[in-house]
Amino acid sequence: MRLTQLTLSVSALVLAATVSQAATAPEPVYNPLTVVSVLGTVTSVRQAVADSSLPGVHLTLQAKSGTFDVYVGPSDFLKFLKVGFKTGDRVEIVGSKVKFENADVILTRQVDDGFALVTLRDPSGVADWKSWGKEIDPALAQ
Repeated sequence: MRLTQLTLSVSALVLAATVSQAATAPEPVYNPLTVVSVLGTVTSVRQAVADSSLPGVHLTLQAKSGTFDVYVGPSDFLKFLKVGFKTGDRVEIVGSKVKFENADVILTRQVDDGFALVTLRDPSGVADWKSWGKEIDPALAQ
């Protein structure tokens, strides 16, 4: 009887840990080994809210090879860079194609609209917005 109660208790703890991990899924990790370059047309622009997965600007990009979900970056950072997108824009995206929440997403490193090339991550995938403002205010670097 005690063994059955112990087994049920351990099972309940494992289940609770699994549910809490699923509820706070970590952001996907940029992988330099899965970098792709996709040229296509923006068919939609979405703003994901701050408490959602990958908050910020997402694009749906229609290319010859298919349709892609593209995560560009945080909205405030893109506003600071004066970067915007609209339906119909032709862009080339360079980024890491990874699985996130059972779907493919491209984590953008660079975006080129034919007028300007904007780099959002270094070649290893470290996001520029992670250190945003630290060079201006050394207190933020801590």
